[in-house]
Amino acid sequence: MSKLLANQISNYNDNGPVEAKDGINVANGKPFQVAGASGTSGQFLKSTGSSVAWETFPTIPAAQVNADWNATSGLAQISNKPTLHAVATSGQYSDLSGLPSIPAAQIQSDWNASNTSAVDFIKNKPTLFSGAYADLTGKPTIPTNLGDLANVSSTAPNNNEVLKWNGSNWAPAADATGSSGSSTFLGLTDTPSDFINQGGRWLKVNSGATALEYVNAPYDTSYTQSSVADGSNVKLRLTSSQAADDDILITAGNNITISSVTAGGFTIASTASGGATVTTDDSAPGSPSDGDLWWKSDEGRLKVYYQDADSSQWVDASPPAEPPATIGGTMSAHIIPDTNAAYDLGNAEYKIRHLFLSDNTVYFQGSFLKVAQHDAGGSAQAASYLIPLAKLKDALNASSDYEAFKTAILAITDA
Repeated sequence: MSKLLANQISNYNDNGPVEAKDGINVANGKPFQVAGASGTSGQFLKSTGSSVAWETFPTIPAAQVNADWNATSGLAQISNKPTLHAVATSGQYSDLSGLPSIPAAQIQSDWNASNTSAVDFIKNKPTLFSGAYADLTGKPTIPTNLGDLANVSSTAPNNNEVLKWNGSNWAPAADATGSSGSSTFLGLTDTPSDFINQGGRWLKVNSGATALEYVNAPYDTSYTQSSVADGSNVKLRLTSSQAADDDILITAGNNITISSVTAGGFTIASTASGGATVTTDDSAPGSPSDGDLWWKSDEGRLKVYYQDADSSQWVDASPPAEPPATIGGTMSAHIIPDTNAAYDLGNAEYKIRHLFLSDNTVYFQGSFLKVAQHDAGGSAQAASYLIPLAKLKDALNASSDYEAFKTAILAITDA
């Protein structure tokens, strides 16, 4: 029989309850048995109604609550959900029912509205500035001329003068001289003072080799030929390389007509019965007859269509005579034409080979053309080089400033 150690046994009846007033202490390593069994780890004592017995904790399933608003079946379905209007979940004003009618904006918002009873008419608008300078008040007086300035003289300046400060105001005065006083070609002391009536002329070092001066350009050396209508007549025109025109008027005589005038030529025809025709053109006329004349305008030669016993061809009407091998003789007087600028030495086909002239006249020496100016009524000046524009440009490009350019030009001496 086991012993029950307790501080107090309150009932000695068999099968009666035992009261342990101060608790029961189960020593470490000693089993606590119920109905002879110690139970397993994690079990608890559970009343059976008549006794106690070891019991294992039950397995608790997942939450058994209706938790999913959108579920339509299963444990998560929420029963008896209310029917919600769309606005309950969207939060949109437009999903509300029974919306009130809200009138248009009741503010004065249109600056241009002119109807004073309209809701958007703005009252008491200020009058705004136009933005135009002319509409400003209290504008300053703006001078329009230099003379309007208080410290500028109203005296009109002379040509090439500048405004200079004279101690009290700005007044016209001569420009400064020397390399530091002018930034223009004409303002230099050793150059011409203006360009008036100097179009097409050349610059050269003067005979004293001290400055530059204007001289006439060399004479024309090439021409182009054309024809120009002049009423019932025609002009043979020679145009120089300097754009100067020299015209020879060809007048139609009796029973002669001139037609089809172009820059390249014209047609001369006879209105008399019979006779030959004369054609002026660069190219030979088609279907010519014996005796027809052709002025070959690009050569300045008159040709005749000649038919002999066995052939027909264009031949020179006045073939040039062969020049003699040598021309001898001496001169004892001047060769002076009877008309100014009317005659040539040589022509486009037969040119003068050499032209030998004395000093103090026109001739090439090396890379330069040497000339001596001889004005009407005066004496011939000393010969001097005529400097081509290309030479001046070369000297200018090789010079660092005007003084260097001046030195380079003055270093060109006459031979």
